Amino acid sequence: MSRRQDALGGLERIARLKADLEMRRLAAFRAHVEAARHRVRQLEDELDTLYRAERPFSIAEARLANALAGERSRALLNAEQELARLLPGYEQARQVAAREFGRAEAVHSLRRQLIAEAHQNRLRRGALADPAGPGGALGPASCPGAG
Repeated sequence: MSRRQDALGGLERIARLKADLEMRRLAAFRAHVEAARHRVRQLEDELDTLYRAERPFSIAEARLANALAGERSRALLNAEQELARLLPGYEQARQVAAREFGRAEAVHSLRRQLIAEAHQNRLRRGALADPAGPGGALGPASCPGAG
């Protein structure tokens, strides 16, 4: 039984390493996705600020605002495309990390179950070998001359 426990221990270590690697990969993806989302929000806010002018524009200010809005709109479109490009990879990394984490947890659970079963088997074998416990069938006090 120990050999199986040791083998499962090795598999658990490997599974934990793989899960850790995939979680790090997911964290890197998440950082990129959050940066892209932040950039999209920032550009949306800039566009909103340009369009919500409180005072009337002069012709020159209107041309400047139009040019800035065009530039921000193109940047926003690019940022949204970048985010859309990142999301499938992020979702795939999330699924792989979840699967590897689940695998590591399953191997850990299996190993713990195997250890518990081995412990129960040892207790049963001990109880079958000596049903009355450590003192024998009647115990040391009941034997003549014992004491």
